[in-house]
Amino acid sequence: MTESIRRPIGVTIISILAIIGGILLVFGGLSLLAFGAFFTLVPIETLTEDQQLQPQQSQNTAEMQALSQFFGSIGVVIGSIVLAVGVGYLVVSYGLLKGKGWAWIVTIILTIIVIITQVTSVISTSTLTQSLTTDINALVSGIAAHLIGIAINGIILYYLYRPNVEPFSANLNPQRRFQSKE
Repeated sequence: MTESIRRPIGVTIISILAIIGGILLVFGGLSLLAFGAFFTLVPIETLTEDQQLQPQQSQNTAEMQALSQFFGSIGVVIGSIVLAVGVGYLVVSYGLLKGKGWAWIVTIILTIIVIITQVTSVISTSTLTQSLTTDINALVSGIAAHLIGIAINGIILYYLYRPNVEPFSANLNPQRRFQSKE
């Protein structure tokens, strides 16, 4: 009996989500890089209207320049990381669409990292938002968004371990990953 070679529809959906996420992360990373480079390289004096500064204003300008360069550098570093993750998602989505085993492993690892990040974010966001604002709606909507993300990634993780998806199952042809059992 010949086994049908096809990619499960769920893997295709996960690949499409990875493509969308990768594109958004690439644009976000490029934006952070651009803004970080701008704040790092452009002197504060060019942004102020009055060029005749008093000594106290000159000291404040130097402090603002140092602060601008510091936050610009942080923007460049974070932008680089976000850009790299975005490119990684695009590569992983290609691997998933082609049925590569390494893509399955990397998707599992990334999904676990995202779940841990979202759980940490729920805890820190709820604590920070609760201490800074009395707006309960903002707190609830922020926590709900994180919980939805955790649920979606939990479903993805569960799905990737299903027998018809797991690429290292003994019944699957090693030449073609993500085959369905008929």
